[in-house]
Amino acid sequence: MAERIDPALLISQALERTASVQVRKPQPSSSEAAPGSFRNVLEKTLETGSLKFSKHAAERLAGAERQIRPDQIQELERACAKAEAKGARSTLVLMPGLAFVVAPQSRTVITVIPEERLKENVFTSIDSAVIVQK
Repeated sequence: MAERIDPALLISQALERTASVQVRKPQPSSSEAAPGSFRNVLEKTLETGSLKFSKHAAERLAGAERQIRPDQIQELERACAKAEAKGARSTLVLMPGLAFVVAPQSRTVITVIPEERLKENVFTSIDSAVIVQK
């Protein structure tokens, strides 16, 4: 169901869509990125397998007008852990600016919903929700 995506491709697409002044292409080597940078955190997350992004979620993320910050990825991981501890199978994670539908047991992000698409939306086939207030 979830497939591993190339972090460099995901980051490149996100940067191309979100850069307002200058489009920056990531370098092939992740060792050149600053330790706390978005790129480094996302690559580490994808490499360690703590979170997986479905193809659909990766496409939605790349199409969003904003990036996921490293602190949002950490909050998403915490939300997954909380939902998994409660036995959830499909969880809506709401945070300022974005929402995610995740499968906590497999640590997979199923889809990403930008804030502008949240209004008057109906979420089906979920059994839990985690609201992140940061």
